[in-house]
Amino acid sequence: MSFCFSALQSSTIFNRIILRAVQVEGFTELTPALLGIFAHLSEKDGMSVSALAGALGSTRQAAHKHVGKLAASGYIELQTRRDNRKEKAVVLTPRGEALVKVALKVIADTEAEMARFLGRDRFEQYMKHQEALLHFLEGLEQAEGHRAPVAKKASCRL
Repeated sequence: MSFCFSALQSSTIFNRIILRAVQVEGFTELTPALLGIFAHLSEKDGMSVSALAGALGSTRQAAHKHVGKLAASGYIELQTRRDNRKEKAVVLTPRGEALVKVALKVIADTEAEMARFLGRDRFEQYMKHQEALLHFLEGLEQAEGHRAPVAKKASCRL
């Protein structure tokens, strides 16, 4: 199995674990796509919809659609920025913050189980390797010149 496929499958399964757990806690309106938005908002609350679309790798139209659903469900709100009155910031509401808190606990608990499964040292080594590979791939994506087209052609599609 390729790194790309393995990473994609692991991420998909991990997200399903989180989604099921938050649904049990009453956050039932979510889908995997909507849940992914919270990872970005928990890191940088107050992102514009355009910045969120860029972080998600989606179009602004798709991001607006998702933001609308989350706002209607009470997870986020759009606030006018003081520095740019034309731009709205996507901000977590108390309900959104509660969801993030539950999700972070599920993530911590699942990572603890993974560390028990692999052993703490092996898990920590795995996490260091994951981070190094992430930075390497980000560099490939940002590279100019002869490497950029190669990186753009590579994909996880089968």
